[in-house]
Amino acid sequence: MKVIRVLLVSLAFLSVLLGDCSDVKDSMASKNSVVVLEDTVFIGDRVLDVANMLRIMPKFASARFSQWDKSFCFKTKRLGCPNKTTRIKKDIIPNLIDKKGVKKIVVEKTDNYCLLMKQVNPMDIMDIIKNKDVNVTVIDFSKSEREGIIQTAKYLGKEKEGIKIANNYEKELKKAKESMKGIKKEKRVVVLKAFTDRKTKKFVLNGEAKGFYTDKFFLDAFGAKNVSDLMNKDNKKLFKGGFPIADLENLIEVNPDVIILLGNKIEKVKEKLLKLIAKNPKFTSIPAIKNNAIADNLEYYMGNDIENGPKIILEWVKFFKNLK
Repeated sequence: MKVIRVLLVSLAFLSVLLGDCSDVKDSMASKNSVVVLEDTVFIGDRVLDVANMLRIMPKFASARFSQWDKSFCFKTKRLGCPNKTTRIKKDIIPNLIDKKGVKKIVVEKTDNYCLLMKQVNPMDIMDIIKNKDVNVTVIDFSKSEREGIIQTAKYLGKEKEGIKIANNYEKELKKAKESMKGIKKEKRVVVLKAFTDRKTKKFVLNGEAKGFYTDKFFLDAFGAKNVSDLMNKDNKKLFKGGFPIADLENLIEVNPDVIILLGNKIEKVKEKLLKLIAKNPKFTSIPAIKNNAIADNLEYYMGNDIENGPKIILEWVKFFKNLK
């Protein structure tokens, strides 16, 4: 294994295909053709997002796709998350090296890569492929996002563009954070995630426990309190920061000021709430319902989306500023 900190991409291993991400708003890669690096694997989210912005993508990638809707439009073959490629099925990437002509690995270095599974670290791939004949480039996001963005762009031969992306990201992120001033504090918030289980295909409704991404990027900064844990009366074990919710009637006792609905099955939760409201008048006294403080169009955010991160933050700020 040869570790290379800065390595420009050889055009000999490129192929071009037309990008199509029409369902992803403002995606740079949705409007332009995407160059694919036929001999390359990327491991990590932000390196992949910057590559997507520059329209140069690896043929294979390992990232947190299931938690990141936009990533399903990326022009890359998804290998699963780093938990899968570095912990569960450690032979995935070695097999690509041995059988699929992979010669380059790009790894994102970052502190606390995933709050949902704290033991996961993309850098663990280093030990797995240490005896393989492959060039490895480490992109360091641990010092700053700016440095990681520019390193990624430099690797792809687009350093000037990377500097522009970094400058714009810092400017827009600063604006987004400054816009948080004036948000009414002390709001009690329940965060619900509704989705279809990929294996069972069944509907799942989870509460997001305190201390995970919604707290980190929004509620803590807004001076709000995540009271979702009060819905977990049986102290069910957390998985990826969430716990199953079988009965929404607990909302009456929890009495939240705000309800945040996330996931791809939000409409089903709204249907359940309407039925409960019709059945039990006490639901209409819940502040979140009485004041129409139910968010159903905010995007789940893990801090990994360089392109749209500031915009996502602004949407959350807008909703919270409009609360009574």
